[in-house]
Amino acid sequence: MLFNTLSVLKKNDNSTHQPFQFSYLTILGLITALLLITGCDLTDSDQDATIFETDFRSENTDWDPFYTGYTVSDEENMEFDNGIKPLPEPLNSSENGYYITALNRSDNVKMLLRNRIDGLDPNTTYSVRFTVRFATEEPSGCAGVGGAPGEAVKVIADASEVRPEPIIENEGDDGYYLLNIQYMGDSQEWYQNAIMGNIANSRECEDGEEFEIKEVTSGLSHSTVTTNENGEAWLMFGTRSGFEGQTELYYTYFKAEFRK
Repeated sequence: MLFNTLSVLKKNDNSTHQPFQFSYLTILGLITALLLITGCDLTDSDQDATIFETDFRSENTDWDPFYTGYTVSDEENMEFDNGIKPLPEPLNSSENGYYITALNRSDNVKMLLRNRIDGLDPNTTYSVRFTVRFATEEPSGCAGVGGAPGEAVKVIADASEVRPEPIIENEGDDGYYLLNIQYMGDSQEWYQNAIMGNIANSRECEDGEEFEIKEVTSGLSHSTVTTNENGEAWLMFGTRSGFEGQTELYYTYFKAEFRK
């Protein structure tokens, strides 16, 4: 039986043999340590997840870009641009990325992508983990107006029951574009929970700007979403900027892992 102790022979200083006993718990601990050392994961596996992923390097995409976090009157001066483009040098220009940019006159602009997915169980609550990979030219440790051009531009992601989209607060020249899903509850709490990392790459500020690929991954339960009766949900990812300048990114890969 597993609960019986097992005996092995251990040689002592007098070359005699005495039994050395391992308990069941000791053996279980050794097995667990061995599995961890060899890279096995006892609690988490892709086999337990429903995965949605996009490789922007080689695929056309149905991801829809949009922007929030700026005044209506500034819209024509934000220098918005987006779409599939070849990756910039020194990266492999034979591969594509999803290019998105804005000039952050508001010190709060969000550059976002959204997509509706299906194939999940209807009326079911899932936890979601995200992985986002992108090309960024912003070095670490630089100063900038409003914030650092790397560290102050936060990567964010969320899953939602409703379509993420801009809503307008106030009217006329005072109108301001907000993100609807952020303002369905505590807006600051939502934002802090949505953050995955920032866009600063591995170069130091004195090394200058040069595009590198960076990947950020969230925790296992970064977001929680309940599907509708058709097993659908919305995904959204992008950045929120505290740097009052232009940011240019090329997204190359996105993954969302859904677990019940």
